[in-house]
Amino acid sequence: MSESTATRPPVSLLRVLAGRRAALTAGGVALGSVLLLAVFQQLTGLHVFAIPYIATAAVLALAPGAPLATPRAVLISYPVSVLVALAVTELFGHSHYSTGVAVALTVLALALLKAPHVPAVAAAAFVGLQSPGAWYLLDPMVPGVVLVLAVPLLVSLLKIGYKYPAG
Repeated sequence: MSESTATRPPVSLLRVLAGRRAALTAGGVALGSVLLLAVFQQLTGLHVFAIPYIATAAVLALAPGAPLATPRAVLISYPVSVLVALAVTELFGHSHYSTGVAVALTVLALALLKAPHVPAVAAAAFVGLQSPGAWYLLDPMVPGVVLVLAVPLLVSLLKIGYKYPAG
């Protein structure tokens, strides 16, 4: 037995499980958020089970301390993204080109506002491609944002090692 192996403490089961707790908690937060979106859509008919909100749920679950995961970034980025895309779509119609312009202007606006949240840019792309109209603000944007913020905030209250917002 070499000296380096002899001096290493044995790995305890509790230590292994503690290392996995963060991964399990992130998975639980993501699952809770996505299930909440699915149930809410089933009950209300509002279209909240959508890629941008599912992506936000993943970001909040995996990286609650990242700048793009702050409640401020989420709350600012979605309305800005949707409003920019609605304005571009109104001016130029919906196409791949206007979607590209909407995405670029959204990224610029989010950078200037210091509110980075990449999944919200997907909402701008959706608006640019589909042209759903101003109703998108109420279905699904407002409820989608509220729902994806709810689960991380509630899980954080449980004091199980997941803190949102971090800091």
